[in-house]
Amino acid sequence: MTLLTEAVELLRAASAEKAGRAEVRTRVDGLRARHPGAGLRLLWQREEYDGSLHYDLLVRSPAADAGVVSLSWCPDDALPWPLRGVQRGAEMLLVRVDGFELGVADAIGFLDLLWREAPLRDRLVDTCLVRLALDADGTELDDAALQEAADAFRRARGLLTLEDTRAWMARERLSDVQFEDLVAHQALVARLRERITAGRVDAELAADPGRYEQLRLVRVEAADEAAAARLAAAPDLLAAAVADFAAGVGPAPVLMTVTRADLESVAAGRCVVTAVLGVRPATREAVSRRLFSEWLAERRAAARIEWNWGPA
Repeated sequence: MTLLTEAVELLRAASAEKAGRAEVRTRVDGLRARHPGAGLRLLWQREEYDGSLHYDLLVRSPAADAGVVSLSWCPDDALPWPLRGVQRGAEMLLVRVDGFELGVADAIGFLDLLWREAPLRDRLVDTCLVRLALDADGTELDDAALQEAADAFRRARGLLTLEDTRAWMARERLSDVQFEDLVAHQALVARLRERITAGRVDAELAADPGRYEQLRLVRVEAADEAAAARLAAAPDLLAAAVADFAAGVGPAPVLMTVTRADLESVAAGRCVVTAVLGVRPATREAVSRRLFSEWLAERRAAARIEWNWGPA
């Protein structure tokens, strides 16, 4: 059988059997082993209307500039095209608490001040840009790489036993599939960052190591200039801010770690007070993250961005 014939049969069988993602991915791995010269990438979409899974397979020819073949299979009893992508009314809800429903548009209105913070907007846009880059990159994790990423993810959070991991997943409301997606995404983002910054990290670090020193900061956004002046004069900014917060007269202080290159932007603001709690030498990781942030900023500046916040 040819590659395309096998690929179509794989998609047909997956649809007929309503196979789960793990099973279909295993079958694609088998197809990839039988045809090592072709680049295969499995895509899937869960229809919110009925919960069904639809699979596509991208086949890239090993020949240069040969393009990509996109395959999909749609059985007669599949969800009709007019209903694909249809949103249920509940999808406009952000959260339901004891029967009270909070809609997305209302939540955006309540959080209006928070949403005006540029860093938050930037993070949301960056998430989209990273996912676009990962889709274009087309790389996937094999089982060994996924297991390694999951082990590192668990160690970083102190989840050293299966029971600890299951308890954490329950608190975060994560299914096995969602946990796998989270781990895979973080690992693929790390690979993307390595690719984007390849060959530049060591040169940057050697040219100006002080720029990438890591500063442990306390940052307080005071209510007014008088409060900011009082906090700035305190011998211990963190203790003073915590006391104000406990007394209900000030916001909670924020602890963060930034590079020296980011210090100016973090400390900007009319009533912002910062203090350095400690300094650590520059690391390759810090340089890599900084260079990746600069790459994202360039992409962000060139992106076409459309916010859909409802009437808020």
